[in-house]
Amino acid sequence: LVAKAKATGKFDYDAPVEGLQVVDRYTLRLKLTEPYYDLLADLTTTGSAAVAREVVEKYGDASGWAMANPVGTGPYRLKEWRRGQKIVLEASPTFRDVRYPESSDPADRALMAKFKGRKLPMIGTIDISVIEEASPRLQAFEKGALDYVEVPVDLVANVLEPGNVLKPRFKQAGVALQRGIIPGITYTWFNMEDPVVGGYEKEKVALRRAIGMAYNVDEEAQVIRQGQAEWASQVIPPGVSGHDPKFTGNTKYDPAAAKALLDRFGYVDRDRDGWRDQPDGKPLVLKKGTVPSPLERQYDELWKRNMTAIGVKIEFVTQKWPDLLKMARGGQLQMWQLGNRSTTTEGYGFLGLLYGPNAGLANLARFRQADYDRLYKASKQLPDGPERAKLMREMSQIVAAYAPWKINAYRYENVLVYPWVEGYKLNVFNLHPWQYLDIDAKMPRKAVQ
Repeated sequence: LVAKAKATGKFDYDAPVEGLQVVDRYTLRLKLTEPYYDLLADLTTTGSAAVAREVVEKYGDASGWAMANPVGTGPYRLKEWRRGQKIVLEASPTFRDVRYPESSDPADRALMAKFKGRKLPMIGTIDISVIEEASPRLQAFEKGALDYVEVPVDLVANVLEPGNVLKPRFKQAGVALQRGIIPGITYTWFNMEDPVVGGYEKEKVALRRAIGMAYNVDEEAQVIRQGQAEWASQVIPPGVSGHDPKFTGNTKYDPAAAKALLDRFGYVDRDRDGWRDQPDGKPLVLKKGTVPSPLERQYDELWKRNMTAIGVKIEFVTQKWPDLLKMARGGQLQMWQLGNRSTTTEGYGFLGLLYGPNAGLANLARFRQADYDRLYKASKQLPDGPERAKLMREMSQIVAAYAPWKINAYRYENVLVYPWVEGYKLNVFNLHPWQYLDIDAKMPRKAVQ
């Protein structure tokens, strides 16, 4: 069916699919070939949302996308849209009966007393101002034109004092800071098929581990990210299943140990040109992908300074992000620094980035390791619990052993909220916060994208 759709450019919606059936107007039936305990979490993401066939047929473009005419079943419907400027949402009168969520958290006692049992959505209209530049976005918030705003990393110093507390002018305005670790990770992957940094031999593993030890994640977190990140202990971040707070599967910054490891495995300066060579005498040159932006230049400078300190030459492949992604999927990049963020509470989105059959797609490192793949398949068929957590930890140990990634940082998100916004709670999984807000009717209802 998929092959036919690719050949003809049109999907046959009338063709029977055993594993996917429409029972009635409100029910889909999915038939699985094996246990899949993450399914319910995955079905909450945008990518798996069901769209009515008549919507696609009426509004779909050449690629079958109907983004310009969104029709869904959520709490709001699109009232106005000025591309690149403004989006106005209004409460849908046909939204299903959903009540304010229960909470046993003592901090929510006052909110529960006020809102318990209230029908959602409670906000009639939401104005979303599309302000792409970070500085004007923050300025709009300070003028009261926005009700809440996420603080851009490059402007954190304008908002927070050392210790991540609000500056006096924000406190005086009654602004609240909501702060939390994003369920995501930043990392630099190595192409495991690359003749220089790839491979599973001891000397190749040693090279990648040395590179990891030579890169100063703390400086990235404190200087480039302005204290809004911390050293990542493992592949799976806090806040999702599989994260083990007692496990350390990442190298600490230790350039002396990195030098010693390179010396031990034959990565020495054989031709006396000031740079280390490979054990076979060939030049050792790292080539890292990067995009032309001021922020990326800071990362590049840190990488170059750290690698130079251990005698390793590094060059940068500068391309636009889509071009780098194309190169990465084609196996044409040696290294690239990326970040991934989960939209569910399951940790498999991160482990899947290293699953062998995903090589060349999500698995840009092209990491293929039989034990890892076996554990991945076995753990996916278990419900969340101690047995599955044990297998997930074993996968993290394998990643630590072979070092297909240099694991970098866990990031923080900071959101500023005015006092007239009641019930807002930072949702690091990118859900829709306006479903849980109650804004004084006298105030404008504004959000920011």
